[in-house]
Amino acid sequence: MFGFRKKAAPPLCKANPGIGVRAKLALASGDRHWTEELDAVKLAASALKARGYSVRSEKTWLVHAESGFVLLPQLVGLQLLDEGGVRTVTTIQTNHARLVPDGVFEYQHSAAHSAADAIYKGFEQWVQLDFVPLLEALRPKPGSCTALEMEFPPKEGNPARVRRAVLGPIMHFVERPPSKAETTREGDQRKPEDTSEEHPFCPCCLLTKSFEAFRELIEGNGFYGLRLFAARDAEGELQADCRVNGDDWDKGAQALREYARTWPEAGYEFRKQYVVLQSIEKSP
Repeated sequence: MFGFRKKAAPPLCKANPGIGVRAKLALASGDRHWTEELDAVKLAASALKARGYSVRSEKTWLVHAESGFVLLPQLVGLQLLDEGGVRTVTTIQTNHARLVPDGVFEYQHSAAHSAADAIYKGFEQWVQLDFVPLLEALRPKPGSCTALEMEFPPKEGNPARVRRAVLGPIMHFVERPPSKAETTREGDQRKPEDTSEEHPFCPCCLLTKSFEAFRELIEGNGFYGLRLFAARDAEGELQADCRVNGDDWDKGAQALREYARTWPEAGYEFRKQYVVLQSIEKSP
């Protein structure tokens, strides 16, 4: 087992905006008044255990002993919605003694009828989308994720290296999916005359269609967790969110918006994924 055996949490990443793990709130929205006691550690543990992951809860962090990951869930912000719900922002930081000792973090944005439900839903999505490729990055050959391997020769003082992109599960929503008559092949969401996309949307597209924006990271030698999110509404307005180890990556966001511009019209659509970039040993 790899991991942190100290009875102290790793420090938060400098850019991690987390403000703590517990809060007691008195909330009011319209005629509704209620109080909530929030515990980010308990909510994150519940989301992980619901997906079959065994974790040990410490005071302000979690330990996934099987992999050695230390997880630091954090509360960030809360907003009451006009319709009576609650929107929350949290982060989860992941540290691993071998893979990423300094840690990386990612945001979770969610909304629900209560703050606790919203936080749980955000953590649940992180478990489904982000934790999977992080775990796969520990394996010599990923089993449940697609992986792209790229070999680079020595250049400008850098040694030869093999880089791997572990492509996490995709969250994909389409308001108006095409009918069978409009589908040219399995999974292809295009009309027959539409040639805006070369092939159906697949796990590699968010990265490969914006490759140039990430070239320096792909050809580098560090560990990077990429948040890739692109959306287009029914009027064609484009949105994108791109972060590297939790920090905004403007070049990536612009490239993702340009990629979304090529999608066939299908009403509101979004595509979301977490990708891990790492260096690995060359296979025999």
